[in-house]
Formats: sequence, structure tokens, C-alpha cells
Amino acid sequence: MGDLLYAFTEWLRTTWVNDTSLAISDWKLSLWLDTHFWAIPIMQCFHILAISAAFGAIIMVNLRIFRLAGTDRTFAETERRYVRWIWWSLLVLLITGAGMTIAEPPRELINPIFWIKIPTVIFAVFVSLWFHNRVMRRLASGGAPGAFTKGGAVFVLLLWLFIMFLGRWIAYAPT
Repeated sequence: MGDLLYAFTEWLRTTWVNDTSLAISDWKLSLWLDTHFWAIPIMQCFHILAISAAFGAIIMVNLRIFRLAGTDRTFAETERRYVRWIWWSLLVLLITGAGMTIAEPPRELINPIFWIKIPTVIFAVFVSLWFHNRVMRRLASGGAPGAFTKGGAVFVLLLWLFIMFLGRWIAYAPT
């Protein structure tokens, strides 16, 4: 696996991505972030807090689907309580993720794990939207969670766990 990632990194260095990352490195914002040693750790802290908030809300919705928590609430009440946490957290993740990418463009853009994580995040957002609109709306109107709903809940949970793993792995990938 390491050889494949290294080969992908070397290939990225021959594409437009390398020139783009170097160009972004010359932006005023990138230079400012690079000269203020506290900027990146603060963005990372907010990124991790947003991940925690989003994942905690996803877990609470899943626990409600499996009837392990919040059974005194309806699905509509659970939805109102936790879904806004997920979407606000995703907004913070987008802002801090963009900030970290601008702060260290070669570290991020020439990283093979970054190029696995970003499409996975986009896929997860669409899957989460679909799951929310299709399944949670039906449950909010009084339906009971079936095997498909429970399987979807587990899939969404595992997808976000994989994204968190990729985010952590970015620091260790060959660049």
C-alpha cells in the first residue's frame, strides 16, 4: 500500500496540482498563516471540535434509530435536535479544512490521502443528505426503522469513521 501511495504522490508532482499548490503558497493569506505559528493549530482544534460535534450528533441519531437512546422523543424531535448540529459542524469543517489547505498547500494537495478523503467527504455528504431526506422523513412521520434503515445508519456511521481515519492519516502519508 505504501508503494502505491508513494507512486500516486510522485504522479501528483507531475500534474497541475503541484503548480497550483505552489501558487497558493504565494497567496497573502497563505503567507500570513505560515508566519503565525498559532493559526494552524487553532484551525485544527476547531476542525477536531466540529468533527466531534458532527459525529456525536450522527451517533445520537443512530442510537435513536436502534432505539438505544432518546426513545422518549419522536424521530421528528430527534431530527430537529441533532441534524442542525451536523450541518453547522460540516460548515465549520469546510471553512477550517479550506484554511488548513491554504495554510499548507503542498502538504495537503500533494498528499494522496487528501485526494482520497475529499471525494469520500463529498460522497458522505450526498449519502447523508439522501439518508436524511429518504429515511428520516419517513421515520419522522411515524414509520418504524427496518433493516434497510438500520443498515443505512451503520453505513453512514462507518463512512464518517473512515473519513476521520483518512483525516488523521494525512499527517503520515508520503509527500
